[in-house]
Amino acid sequence: MDPVQRARRGLAIFFAVLVPVSVLLEMNIVRHGALTPERFVPLLWTPCFASIVARIVMREGIADVSFRLDRRAARAILLGCIYPIAVAAPAYGIAWAFGMGHFEPASMHPLGFEVPGTTPGERLLVNALIAVTLGPLVMGIFALGEEIGWRGYMLTRLIDARVPQPVLVSGLVWGLWHGPLILSKLYNPSPHPPLALLLFVVTVTGSSFMAARLRLDTGSVWPPVIMHAAWNAILVSFFDASTHGATAPLWTGEGGVLVALSTAVITAVLLKFRRSSSQAPRAEAPALGTVRL
Repeated sequence: MDPVQRARRGLAIFFAVLVPVSVLLEMNIVRHGALTPERFVPLLWTPCFASIVARIVMREGIADVSFRLDRRAARAILLGCIYPIAVAAPAYGIAWAFGMGHFEPASMHPLGFEVPGTTPGERLLVNALIAVTLGPLVMGIFALGEEIGWRGYMLTRLIDARVPQPVLVSGLVWGLWHGPLILSKLYNPSPHPPLALLLFVVTVTGSSFMAARLRLDTGSVWPPVIMHAAWNAILVSFFDASTHGATAPLWTGEGGVLVALSTAVITAVLLKFRRSSSQAPRAEAPALGTVRL
């Protein structure tokens, strides 16, 4: 079979599984009105499940996912950990400075860790340490399920299928996949759900360019996994959990104006200094060729 047609058939199978399963799981969450782990975690692993089904039907192996962890991947992982800090620091700094959100470190970390300390400074330090150490490790369990599907399968097949702007398309799919939960105010709650979804898609699509670059430059799925996990641990569970106020959801969070703008700017700046994707390993992942972002 022609490689382009093969990739397109694989994508058709992937989406044929992803869409209905995701809809059923998200509607179940909306119906119960709560993001409980037993309902939310299966949804996070749906992209992985869809990719496995597509691989089985297409009789493909898993070598192109590439769990390689070499020096190149390690450097990319470091960049992936820095990225959410680079996005969050200016966005939340502006929000706190101009009263768009009130800064107050939580006494209970969103990951379930009790934060010792009585002063905001003490809680800030402990929350920050959790966010950059334990946070990515815990969040990695959930990010792995998504990234095996998004960057481990969908992105490379979009490239092989010669879909125009494959990275952009992958980002839009990733963002809109969260749509029902955002519109129902169960995920990234906002007083303006449609606007929050629009800004969330902008933010996620922007960050997908960096995730794709890390994946394509290294040939490994680990850098985007860690970047995704660090994003959730640092921006969501640290910066956003420490920001309060009636207008805060409009400006901060994954569906906030400042975070969307910061993501676009920081991603554009970082991508300027990316290494050429022509240097990416090709032996284990033939789909990882030079891609124009």
